[in-house]
Amino acid sequence: MVFSSINVTLLCGSTVLTAMCALLTIRVSRERKKRSFAQLRLEREQKRQKLKSLFCEESKLPNINYIQKKILKINEVNDEVHHIMHVVCVGRSSDYYRFFDSKTSRKIKAQLHQHLDQALSPTVMGLFEDRYIVMVFVKDTPWTQEQLIDQQQKVQRALPNQKVVEDKLLPFDYSIASMSFSDVDISKGKSYLFKKMAYCVKKSLKSLNGLYSYRDSDYQRSLRKRQIIQDLSHDIRLGGDSFDLCYQPIYHSTDTAKVEIWEILLRWQRSEYGGPGEFMPLVATKPHLHYSLTMMILQKVIDFALESKQSLPNISINISNTDLMMIDFCDDVMVATERVPELRSKIIFEVVEYSEMLSQKHAKDNIANLKQAGFRFAIDDFGCGYSNINLLSEKHFDFIKIDKSIIRTCDHDIVASETLKFMLTLSESIDVGLVIEGVETEEHLALLPKKSNVFLQGFLLSKPIKLPSFSSAAESAKPSAICCGGVTSRGE
Repeated sequence: MVFSSINVTLLCGSTVLTAMCALLTIRVSRERKKRSFAQLRLEREQKRQKLKSLFCEESKLPNINYIQKKILKINEVNDEVHHIMHVVCVGRSSDYYRFFDSKTSRKIKAQLHQHLDQALSPTVMGLFEDRYIVMVFVKDTPWTQEQLIDQQQKVQRALPNQKVVEDKLLPFDYSIASMSFSDVDISKGKSYLFKKMAYCVKKSLKSLNGLYSYRDSDYQRSLRKRQIIQDLSHDIRLGGDSFDLCYQPIYHSTDTAKVEIWEILLRWQRSEYGGPGEFMPLVATKPHLHYSLTMMILQKVIDFALESKQSLPNISINISNTDLMMIDFCDDVMVATERVPELRSKIIFEVVEYSEMLSQKHAKDNIANLKQAGFRFAIDDFGCGYSNINLLSEKHFDFIKIDKSIIRTCDHDIVASETLKFMLTLSESIDVGLVIEGVETEEHLALLPKKSNVFLQGFLLSKPIKLPSFSSAAESAKPSAICCGGVTSRGE
């Protein structure tokens, strides 16, 4: 009886234990299924994201990541491969597709992609930024420049000149940027190639025929220009300690021992960038940078005037037409000269003649307001490219500076000779000073009359002089070989 009771108890315990094990097994199985399902979902999402990273979101066409992945696989299989990449910009505008709705733009992209793929059979093809068509051709020997140009022309011929869009026949225009690259270039990283590609695209968009083939010399010059602009901006922001002021004296024609005007020139201490002939044309393309440079020079002149113990002659400062068009130019100049108001009547702003810009309202207002405060103005390089007598009739200018090309050629060029005679007569008639640049020989000097309104400037009389180097009027004739160029776009 006792044994029977024990057996029943053991049997019940065994049953309960079996049931618990079964429940545990089911629970573990469910947990595994849950984990497996979650893992599958995660893997599917990762795969989807991976595919998404290889295709454009709007057009669903392969993107630049897809192209890069394919190129890397090709390089893994082959020991040495050489590539040509063509980047096609539809409409010669990066935002061309904004003229169409998203459905139409997708259709255009897909049609062009399919057409070029069939016509040219590129090794790999896709879109960059869902706008630019990128085609890569691969072979095992280096591409020559002639082959690159030939390939580019094939791409150009394959592109349709017109397409039917929404039942309308529309003309299509393109720019094509082409460059060759090797596995060595690829090893330098994606950004290295992207920068070159972006440079090529920019050049092709600016070219007249929409074509550009990469040249490393062009690219290196572009990098140098960019670095010059960056360093100029940096040094100007620091207050101008990296710049020295020089001046070239301007003499009265009746007494070449008497200095009437200093033309302020600029020397940048970063000698690795050459003289103003290299960096000033770059500054001229950046109006706000040029303006900052002009105001820095004016401030350095003012600081020098405050420290100087001697009476200063008239001081000529080159400014750009874009400086003159700045709304705040007059106010900024007046504020800068508050400490030395007597300097206002001695400052002459030289402006390179360009009648269209000087006729703008802001420029006219700034000239009129500054003249009322005592400042004077000169037309620089008159007779060099944009001569317009109408500029003189408005009586804004107190001086005319004759470009040095006139005096250099007037002994054998009848046009230059007559131009000089005309300007001598005109300047005297309208009562403005005439500054003749480029007096470099005794023969030049002999050609020029001694008149009260005529002034002379040139290496025969004096080379540029570093501003802090003088202490007396006698020293102002000493040349300084380290100073050159003026703050103008001419970059002398």
